Amino acid sequence: MAKMILCVWLLSASITLPPLFGWAQNVNDNQVCLISQDFGYTIYSTAVAFYIPMSVMLMMYYRIYKAAKKSAAKHTFSGFPRPEEGGIDCVTGVIKIHKESEDCTNFSRLLKHDRKNISIFKREQKAATTLGIIVGAFTVCWLPFFLLSTARPFICGIECSCIPLWVERTFLWLGYANSLFNPFIYAFFNRDLRTTYRNLLQCKYRNINRKLSAAGMHEALKLAERPDLVL
Repeated sequence: MAKMILCVWLLSASITLPPLFGWAQNVNDNQVCLISQDFGYTIYSTAVAFYIPMSVMLMMYYRIYKAAKKSAAKHTFSGFPRPEEGGIDCVTGVIKIHKESEDCTNFSRLLKHDRKNISIFKREQKAATTLGIIVGAFTVCWLPFFLLSTARPFICGIECSCIPLWVERTFLWLGYANSLFNPFIYAFFNRDLRTTYRNLLQCKYRNINRKLSAAGMHEALKLAERPDLVL
């Protein structure tokens, strides 16, 4: 994790420091202070800061979406006919699916396994949906700002900005708003976060500490039950 944090800081420094060390100069046209409008630097900075990370995020989400879709196809729930088999009654469906089992106890065990599959399936679908909304919000909020930043030197030249100040500020604050939306998105899809936010707003800090302690104990008990997971 320390290496990952270091890489993020080095990457950020590689974007922000070049204008301070001679790669073109920042511009101040008495209306707005602009980062260097040099064509090469503009393309480099916007690509490294946004376009490449966004492309990676979209590609990874597409892979997650495909995996979730594949998982959904694999989650078949025994004991019930599929929609296309609507003409088969429940008894016939059970006999067809469980050809090798005529014991009701066996059937109950399979149904219990199906409930577990349903729970896993719901969690996977919920996680994929949440991530999709997070990625979509990030793209929608920051894309206008970076498109404007990329196009500005080609439209206005490298010495000034011909873009109205209100447009500059609107796109910039739309990007900042992304950080405001994320907690609401997470809270909407996560009951634990909603409860935590409610406790914070009501200054019920003991509830949060108690819940964290209970969660820690739960994890410890799980590890105790699985000695193979303990290093």
